Amino acid sequence: MLFQYNGGSSPLHRLGPLSKLIWVGCFSLLSMAWDSTLQEAALLAVLIAVAGLGARLTLARQLRAMSFLIGLGIPYFILSILAIREGHTVASWGPIVITAEGLDIAGALTLRIFVLFLASYIYLSTTDPRDFVQALNLRLRVPYRFAFGISVALTFLPLLEEEGRTIMAARQVRGQKPPRGLKNRLAYWSGYTAAVLVNAVRRVQQTALAMEGKGFGAYADRTYLRELDNDRLGYIYALVAVIATVVLWWSL
Repeated sequence: MLFQYNGGSSPLHRLGPLSKLIWVGCFSLLSMAWDSTLQEAALLAVLIAVAGLGARLTLARQLRAMSFLIGLGIPYFILSILAIREGHTVASWGPIVITAEGLDIAGALTLRIFVLFLASYIYLSTTDPRDFVQALNLRLRVPYRFAFGISVALTFLPLLEEEGRTIMAARQVRGQKPPRGLKNRLAYWSGYTAAVLVNAVRRVQQTALAMEGKGFGAYADRTYLRELDNDRLGYIYALVAVIATVVLWWSL
C-alpha cells in the first residue's frame, strides 16, 4: 500500500506534523504561484531530493507512487497545448496549432500536479495520523471530533487501496479477462468503482457504530496516551521555509 504512514527514523520522521504541514503548504503556494515549466521542474527536483534524503524514500518508490498520474498528466498536457493558441507558433497541422507559450504553460500545469502530489505523499509517508490528530487538538485547539474525522479519512486511504486490490484479485480468480473496447472498459471500471464505494460505505458504518459504542464525543476533552515532543527544530525549519517562500515569490 503506497498511501499510508511508514514508520522510520529519517529526519522528516522526527519533525512534528504541524511544522511539516507548513513546509508542504509552502511548496504548494510556490507551485500555484509559478507558471513556468522550468520553475515547476525545479520544485519537483527539490521535492525528489527531499524525499530521498529527508524521508529515505527511494526514487523507484517515488516513481511507483506517481505512476498512476501519468494517465492523467499526458492527456492534460495535450489538451492544454491545444487550448492555448497565443504566442509564437512552433508547429501547425490544419486547425491544430502548437505555440511555445502553450508548451511552457502546459508543461507547468502538468508538472504542478506531480509537485502537489509528491509533497502530500511525503507528508503522508512520514506523519503518524495519531500525532497529526493530537497536534491539531492540543496545539491548534481544533475540536477533537473534527480532528479525529481527518484522521479517519487518512486511515481510509490505505484501506480503500487494499479493497481495490482485493476486488481486482477476486475478479481474476473468477476468470474475468481484461476488458477490450471502450464500452467494455467503461462497464468494467464503473462496476469496479461501485464495488469500492460500497465497501467504503460499509467501513464508514462500522467505524461510526464503533465510535458510538465507545461513547466517542461524550466529553468536551479527551486524553492521549502519548505526549507530543517539543518540535523546536521543526518550527525553525518551518520558519525558514516561510521566509524562503516569500523571497522566491517576490523575486521570481
